[in-house]
Amino acid sequence: MCWKIVLLLAIGISLCSETLWACHKGGPMGFATNDPGGFSLDITLSPTFTGASTQGTSGCKDWDYAKHQRIQYLETEWTFLSEEASQGKGENLIALAQMMGCAKERQAQFAVLLRHNYFSLFKNTDTRSKFLLKLETLLTQNPSLSCSG
Repeated sequence: MCWKIVLLLAIGISLCSETLWACHKGGPMGFATNDPGGFSLDITLSPTFTGASTQGTSGCKDWDYAKHQRIQYLETEWTFLSEEASQGKGENLIALAQMMGCAKERQAQFAVLLRHNYFSLFKNTDTRSKFLLKLETLLTQNPSLSCSG
């Protein structure tokens, strides 16, 4: 009789543990590293990704995976992005344009937009989330870019 109770408790805990661990502070898909190359492998079609991204974060409050990725990218590439934005071109700006959902043919226009708004975006921005908010506002003011960010 006692072992049945222990077995039922073990099954119950194992079924609930996914939700309990889903909102941890690790990196994307649970990677503990902040290395941007650590999640460059495209696993979006794998069954593990589908299960983790739908069931694993279903109990999290205000979880925005795309925003989390963008902020992590800004943290790691801030110096390069700042330099490239002042020039209006560069690989990191193209990557940011892709993260913001800009069409491929509009990525150069995105880089020029950042160059023209360099001081308002990069100066006096103490947190990356504020930069992201300013950038999203700028993109909504320029619908010709067709960015979904």
